[in-house]
Amino acid sequence: MTASTKKIIQQVLGTLVAANAIVFLVLAYFQVFSATPRAIVFVDFWGRLCVYSLWFTGYALYRKYLPEKSVLKTIIILVVCLNIPLFLTLGYFNKLSPDLSTLPFIDFWGRLTVYSLWFMAYEFYRENIQETK
Repeated sequence: MTASTKKIIQQVLGTLVAANAIVFLVLAYFQVFSATPRAIVFVDFWGRLCVYSLWFTGYALYRKYLPEKSVLKTIIILVVCLNIPLFLTLGYFNKLSPDLSTLPFIDFWGRLTVYSLWFMAYEFYRENIQETK
């Protein structure tokens, strides 16, 4: 496969991932999803697909384009670090209402928060603990 073909495939996949996540989040925000058991299975699958796709794409871009000590990298880490206690605090004080109409959005945000923590832990391990060969 040529370099230009790979670049086109990367751009198409990146656009699909972003468009898919935007559509899911807009539908979740406007509470369009049905609360039937069949629909919930589909929505859960779609939400997981969006979160995994976003994180793997984001992590690949993070690793590829951000130098070790960049300001942007520090800002990303700070936003992720602030999101974790924000999400947990809102949940603890019952400021998130996980009823069937808002559950897809809250579940998406929760998964994004968990995977953010996981990736930060992995990056810390990779950069500071893992033995290099």
